[in-house]
Amino acid sequence: MVEVRLASSAGFCFGVSRAAKLIEEEAARVSPVYTIGELIHNKRYIHSLEEKGVHAITVEQALSLPEGTRVVVRTHGIPRSDMERLCAAGLSVLDATCPFVKKIHGIADRETACGMPLVIMGDPVHPEVQGIRSFAHGETAVASSAEELLAYLESGEGKKFAESGFVMVAQTTFSLPEWKKSQKNIKKLYTNAKFFDTICSVTEKRQEEALALAEESDLVVVVGGRNSSNTCKLAEIAASRTRTLHIETGAELSVLRGIIPTLKTIAITAGASTPPSIIQEVTEQMADIIQNNGEDKGELSFQEMLDQSFKTLHTGERVIGIISAVTPAEIHVDLGTKHTGILPYDEITEDSGVDLCEMFKVGDEIEVVPIKFNDAEGVVHLSKKRLDSSKNWGTIVEAESEHAILEGTVKEIVKGGVVITCNNVRVFVPASQTGVPKDEPLDGLKGKKVSFKIIEINDQRKRAVGSIKLAQRSERKKAVEEFYATVEVGQKFTGVVRSLTSFGAFVNLGPVDGMVHITELFWGRPKDPSEVLKVGDKIDVYVKAINVEKKRISLGYKTEENNPWNIFVANYKVGDDIKVKVVSLMPFGAFAEIIPGVDGLIHNSQLAAKPVAAPASVVAVGDEVEVKIIAVDEERKRISLSRRALLPAEELGEGFEIVEEANAGVEEAPVADETVSE
Repeated sequence: MVEVRLASSAGFCFGVSRAAKLIEEEAARVSPVYTIGELIHNKRYIHSLEEKGVHAITVEQALSLPEGTRVVVRTHGIPRSDMERLCAAGLSVLDATCPFVKKIHGIADRETACGMPLVIMGDPVHPEVQGIRSFAHGETAVASSAEELLAYLESGEGKKFAESGFVMVAQTTFSLPEWKKSQKNIKKLYTNAKFFDTICSVTEKRQEEALALAEESDLVVVVGGRNSSNTCKLAEIAASRTRTLHIETGAELSVLRGIIPTLKTIAITAGASTPPSIIQEVTEQMADIIQNNGEDKGELSFQEMLDQSFKTLHTGERVIGIISAVTPAEIHVDLGTKHTGILPYDEITEDSGVDLCEMFKVGDEIEVVPIKFNDAEGVVHLSKKRLDSSKNWGTIVEAESEHAILEGTVKEIVKGGVVITCNNVRVFVPASQTGVPKDEPLDGLKGKKVSFKIIEINDQRKRAVGSIKLAQRSERKKAVEEFYATVEVGQKFTGVVRSLTSFGAFVNLGPVDGMVHITELFWGRPKDPSEVLKVGDKIDVYVKAINVEKKRISLGYKTEENNPWNIFVANYKVGDDIKVKVVSLMPFGAFAEIIPGVDGLIHNSQLAAKPVAAPASVVAVGDEVEVKIIAVDEERKRISLSRRALLPAEELGEGFEIVEEANAGVEEAPVADETVSE
C-alpha cells in the first residue's frame, strides 16, 4: 500500500489568508471590487474571485476609475509611487500587502535613508521585489542566486556597492538554502554588509519541511500556480532530492496512473497561494488513484500516454512550444503533449550573465529542438542553443560579406588573442586586432562588451576571425563625419587638453581634436602654454574656424567674461590700496602685476618719498609691495600706481602733489603695451 504524507504547512500562509479574508468580505459588501494585479498567483482562486465581482487591473486602469472606487492592493505590495498615485486620484484604497512584505518596505526605507545601496535576493521581475526597490533611497541591485550576487559585486558596476557597504534583504519567498549560501559568501569577502533575514517564517518552515519529505519519499507532489514564486521554490527544493511533480489542480494527477504500484511513499505539499479546496481535491484524487491501484480501464496507462505524446516528436526536430515556467536555472516548455519540456540554462546560452527571468516570460512562444527523452519521468530535454547556432552562423557570414559591425562579449583570453561570444557563436580575435598595445596584457578585455568586424570565415568548419581594431576605426571615422556634419562656428564645447606645444594647445572635443593658438590662450603678453595649462585639464572653448576638407578645427578660448581688463574694472577703482608683484623694471619706473594679465606702472616719481633715478635702487623683480591706484586710463587701458601715496606725511616733506605727478607719469610713459594687452 502506498503511504501518502501531507505537509503540515501546505496551503495559504498568514499573509494570503489575511488578504483572502479582506477581499472576500469586501466583495460581499460592494461590487465590483478591483485589485491591483492578481491578488495571489493561483488561476483557479482568481477565477473564483472574478465570479464574485473581483477584477484584477493595472494601476493605469485604476487611475481612470471614478473617485471613491474601492481598490485593493495585492499581497505582494506595489511600488510606493503607485500607492501615492492611487491615493491622489481619490480612490478608496484597501492595503492587503502581506505584513512581512511591509516589514521589508520599512527596512529599505529606514536603512537606506543615508543613501546606502540595497541588495535584494529574489526574482527581479516579481512584483514583491519591484515594490521593495521603490522604498530604497539609494541604488539597488537584485540577484537571484549566490553566484549571481558575487559576479555582480565583482563587476565594474557592483564594485561601488562592495566599497561603500550595502544593506541586504531577501524576497519573502526566496530559497532559504540560497539565502544562507549568499550570506556565507558575503561575510567572507565583505565586512561592511548589513543583513536582514526577511524570508517569511512560514516560507522557511515550508521549505525545510519540503526538503525533509523529499529525502524520505519516492515522489513529491507540489501543488500551486506555475507562476507562483514560492511554489516553484518548493518544487526546486524537492526536485534536488527526489522525483517531483508540480501541478496546479488534481486533474493533472492522471499522469501517475500506471506508476503508482512502483511507489512506496508519496508526499504532498503546496505553495502559500494554494487554496485549501485545491489541496483537498488533490488528496482525494490521489486516494482514488491509489485505491484503484493506478488502473483505470477508461484511460491509458502512464507509459501509454507517454508513448502517445512522444510519438510526434523526434530528436533534432524543430518545434514551437509555450513557456510555462521560468527559473534562474531552466525554462519549462509546454509542447502540446502530456509531458514537460525542460530547457536547461546551458542549452539556452553560453553567457553566464543572462537573467532568464528577465529575458523570457511565461506565455511566450519559443522554438527549440528535443535532444533527450526520459519516458520514466515524463520529460523531454530541449535545446535552444543548438537551434540558434545555425541561424546565428548565417548572421556571421552575412556580416563578413557586408563589412558590418557586430557586438559581443569577450569570454576568454587565449593564446594569441581573445574569444568573443556573439549570439552563441565563438569568434577568435588575434592580439594584433584587439586594439590593445603590443606590450600590454589582454586581461582587461575579459567580460567586456565590444564591437568587432569579421575579417575571415571558414564556413565548412564554422570558424570565424574578427577584429576589434577595425570596428573601432570604422566607429571613429563615422563619429568624425557626424561631428563635421553638425559642428558650427561659435559652437561651445568643454574639452580636455590632449597635448601642449610652444605655439598652443590641442584640445579633445570627443571624436576630434581642435587647436587653440597661443594668441587665444592669453589676454596679456604671450607665454608658454604650460604655464597655465597641463594635459588633462578641462577648459571651455568655442569654434573659431572649420576646415572640413582638411578636418581641422580652430578654437577660441578668450572671451569677454575672462578678459583680465574687464575683471580689473569690475573689482578695482582709483583710491584702492592693493598689494602687487613687481614683474619688470624700466628706466622710467617699475611694472607690477595687479591680477594675471593686468599690470600697472609705478613711475620713478612714485616709487619713494622723492623721485629716484633708477627703479632698481628701490625695488627688485619679484618683490611684493603695497601701492595705491592713483589713475586709470580706460581708453588706453593704462593704470598708474603709487608707493609714495602710502608713505607717512613726515617722510614726504612739504608741498608735494601726488595726483599731478602720477598723471604726468601715465601720460609720458612710452610703454602702453607693457601694462595690459587687449
